[in-house]
Amino acid sequence: MNSILRHFGQVLIWFGIITVIIAMYADQISPFPVSIWHRFLIAAGIVVFINLPWVKAIGRIYLRTSPDDGDLDD
Repeated sequence: MNSILRHFGQVLIWFGIITVIIAMYADQISPFPVSIWHRFLIAAGIVVFINLPWVKAIGRIYLRTSPDDGDLDD
């Protein structure tokens, strides 16, 4: 149950982010060209993608890898 609530919270956060991005780029004629249902589906797709095991594994590898010396700012 806790996992479901956590994922639902992630969907709501992404829904809000998508809504803000659409509102920033929308014009006066069509203020919200993407329906609420489609924004929810996009947010759910992002959450599903982020929670795939291989995506999480790539993220863990990326976070545990230190940058090369040439990449560090002096």
